[in-house]
Amino acid sequence: MKFKDLTNADIEYSRGVYNDKELSWDERMLILVKFFGKSERTVRKWCSERLGFKQKVLVEPEQYEAAKKKEVNGNKKRFLITWGQNNTKSHKKFLNNMKAYAEYIVGDIHIIAGRYQNPTSVANDVKNEFWSDDLLPYLDANRHNLHDDLSILSDVKIQPTAVNPMSGLVGMSGIDSCVFGSPKVHFEVVPALSGYIPKRMWTTGACTVKNYTDSKAGKKGEFHHTLGFVIIELDGDDFHVRQVTANDDGSFNDLFYEVKNGTVSKIDNIEAIILGDIHIGSTDMDVMEVTKGLMDRLKPKNTIIHDLFDGYAISHHHEKDPILKYHKEVDGTNSLKGEIEVMLEWLKEMRKYNLVIVRSNHDDFIDRWIGSGDWKKDIKNSVEYMDYAKVLLNREAPKGLIPYIIDNNFNDVKTLARDESFRVKEWELGMHGDVGANGSRGGINGFRRLNTKMVTAHSHSPARKDGALVVGTSTKLRLEYNKGASSWLHSHVLMHNSGKCQHINIINNKYTTL
Repeated sequence: MKFKDLTNADIEYSRGVYNDKELSWDERMLILVKFFGKSERTVRKWCSERLGFKQKVLVEPEQYEAAKKKEVNGNKKRFLITWGQNNTKSHKKFLNNMKAYAEYIVGDIHIIAGRYQNPTSVANDVKNEFWSDDLLPYLDANRHNLHDDLSILSDVKIQPTAVNPMSGLVGMSGIDSCVFGSPKVHFEVVPALSGYIPKRMWTTGACTVKNYTDSKAGKKGEFHHTLGFVIIELDGDDFHVRQVTANDDGSFNDLFYEVKNGTVSKIDNIEAIILGDIHIGSTDMDVMEVTKGLMDRLKPKNTIIHDLFDGYAISHHHEKDPILKYHKEVDGTNSLKGEIEVMLEWLKEMRKYNLVIVRSNHDDFIDRWIGSGDWKKDIKNSVEYMDYAKVLLNREAPKGLIPYIIDNNFNDVKTLARDESFRVKEWELGMHGDVGANGSRGGINGFRRLNTKMVTAHSHSPARKDGALVVGTSTKLRLEYNKGASSWLHSHVLMHNSGKCQHINIINNKYTTL
């Protein structure tokens, strides 16, 4: 439809919709976008500028007006943030468990007031819009700056059926990390220049039950609807943020605690921990000490290791850099034998944590070096070249040279081959993340479309989208190859015995105040 083709009947119909008090602004726009067959931007321009329609103000419900004035408790240092849908019952057991945990850790609960803006929604009765009574003491539609670098954006309304709820919102809080309300649980990191901690963005999960239409978008929203909350801990100049997801019965785990039937109890074991990429030789030893302390408390049944070997000594990336090769010779970091010895010493110390070594792209460095290198140009490593070339020629390393070396030194460390599955609690943990479907480049957007939940690594930048999680790194945050703005973060993933996962981000060698 073109503007010049509008009839008087079209104009009167659109005027009526535009000024309909019983519909929210988003609902009116949805109807007019469909009617005109134009983008929302074009519809607004036609209505306000070319037709001169005056928008009538929609009076908000008293509950929502009160929520817009919600303040944080200035005496609290911990906050539990979730999302509640209008005209929808709360998940009472989950909400009661949240209250019990908040009391236990002395936390302040905030429930971001959410709306399901669908004109055909059975949940959306604008005349009688309300939020469940048990949400009202915590209902929040205000914006809060909890820390110089952290904001809760309760005033931002995101459609609960949005596929990527934080899309287009990166700049909304400036350089501050931020929390948005959504029934989906997503997490992403925005790159920052050297010297700054990257901006982090989280969505909360919900405390209300599933309540969607039977449309395609509604059914997708129902599938990804997750009971959960974000927990924030203020820690002086720092802050710690984690996402917590709950079971169908409303119980949940957070770090060292299980909350069930309104009771908080301590736990001393978990199903698995997936560590950020190790890269022996580039590992941040302070972060590793913090990580070992975490594992000593939680005693993981499986510790998943990515990019254990770095391959710095024989890296193909250095072949055309004689200056770097000179410095490697001077400081001894061009010795493959030395790098492997350090790797084996690390494994000797860490094998008590039930290690599973995922075949990763840096493990391939040594196989690639054998296949395309020239021992006569690398005399320091010539003996290792001959030894490992013979292993490959004799087909003694079907999983690759790094698994071969580990298997010949340890019988209590599990190594995986490329594409070898390792599943724990319905999660696939055996994929590194560098290779996607059909040999394409790996990435979280591709992995979220697969038919299994996954935790991968490789990018050094933690992320979460629906059933796809990515760990960060255990290395120093600045290495030779991440120049410019970086989203690298020290981050692991815990898998609790319930099968629920959560990121643990280590900031300045701390991850919690609990």
